[in-house]
Amino acid sequence: YIGTDETHKRADDVPKLGISDFWTPDNHYRWTRSRYGGHLSAFVDGVNPSRLFMCNIDVGDIERLRSQKDKHMEDIEGMDEALKILMKEQRQLEDEAAKIRRKKEEITDTMMSEKKRQDEIRRRVDIKRRMRFEAVLKLKDLLIKAVVLKSNCTPEIMASIELDTKIWEMEKDVKKLEKDAIQAAKEYENCKRKTQEHKQLLSNAKQHAESIAMITEDLAKEFLKMPTTIEELDVAIQDTESEANSMLFLNQNVLQEYQNRQREIESMSDKLEDDKGELQQCYSDIETTKGKWLPTLRNLVSKINSMFSRNFQEMAVAGEVSLDERGFDFEQYGILIKVKFRQTGQLQVLSAHHQSGGERSVSTILYLVSLQDLTNCPFRVVDEINQGMDPINERKMFQQLVRAASQPNTPQCFLLTPKLLPDLEYSDACSILNIMNGPWIEKPAKAWSTGDCWRTVMSVTGH
Repeated sequence: YIGTDETHKRADDVPKLGISDFWTPDNHYRWTRSRYGGHLSAFVDGVNPSRLFMCNIDVGDIERLRSQKDKHMEDIEGMDEALKILMKEQRQLEDEAAKIRRKKEEITDTMMSEKKRQDEIRRRVDIKRRMRFEAVLKLKDLLIKAVVLKSNCTPEIMASIELDTKIWEMEKDVKKLEKDAIQAAKEYENCKRKTQEHKQLLSNAKQHAESIAMITEDLAKEFLKMPTTIEELDVAIQDTESEANSMLFLNQNVLQEYQNRQREIESMSDKLEDDKGELQQCYSDIETTKGKWLPTLRNLVSKINSMFSRNFQEMAVAGEVSLDERGFDFEQYGILIKVKFRQTGQLQVLSAHHQSGGERSVSTILYLVSLQDLTNCPFRVVDEINQGMDPINERKMFQQLVRAASQPNTPQCFLLTPKLLPDLEYSDACSILNIMNGPWIEKPAKAWSTGDCWRTVMSVTGH
């Protein structure tokens, strides 16, 4: 391409039109683009003065060149318009590129913040892991201390149990003595009442005797000759009555036997009335005491039955828990557990005669699960409950135990077992502790007791 002096002034804009080589009256411009970096390099060479075309100028060629020049000028003007349009489009594209860059920067900032957040989460997780590891070490130390304290407290516990037994026996003796004292007080009151009655009878008899015959000096002397004790007076009375009766009856023992039986009947009647009164009082006391605890016990057994029936329906067919009441025979009270594992069967009492060992184990663990929310204790221990179970019942039992132990505000539950089924479902509240035992555990145990990490323990074992 060949340009004018104006092209020389605007030489920096020419490459934007896609022209990489052109001439001006004074210079030769060339641009090359790097194949590696894509940047432009410019080369400018000066144009030497003309020496060959200064003479013999052809007018026709000049006109032809001028017409070509005019044509080229028109083309340049069209190119300028196209250049303006392209510049406008370039500005729009640059604006869009700027928007894209801003979005890119926003996305980059979001990614950086997200990365920072993930790094912060990882840091917190690492801190939690370290804290958990430290807590495990502290728990291990506490367990060791607890074992030592428990071993040290064993004699005191045994002594306490012995003292509790003695206290229970003494309380039992005290209750017996209290009962004897109450009985003695009742007998004393009866004797006191009888004494008053006898005094009244004596006074009446004395008045009757004095109404019949006044005591004279002769009668007083006769009284002094009489026996001074009741037994001797009774004997004298009997002798006198015998002498009197001998005048009327041929059989001397008929009247005496009648009177003896009459007195026995009266004594037994009095004793029977007293015993009936005491029996009614005892029944009344028992009913009062029974009315205090029996409704609470029935309500508790009803709650246990509701939980047991619902849990049992999920594993077998049906089950119920009821209170075995035996009237006033409280020693025979108990809990009746009835279950059935077949649709065609009937509810039967849980025993070794009606159910297999696995069925009894399932019923037992469901009964313990039913007690989970109704009893307060720090923890529960279930030892090898899954022994003898078939895999189906064992899996269902484990699901019930996990669900019950994972409920909030329930005591901690330890399940001790030498084996577990594969692919069991665990909740987030479950922890699995593998207890390693055997002759090879001595070295790892020593390393673990010093507080070393698991990696050190595994290196000691050669793994």
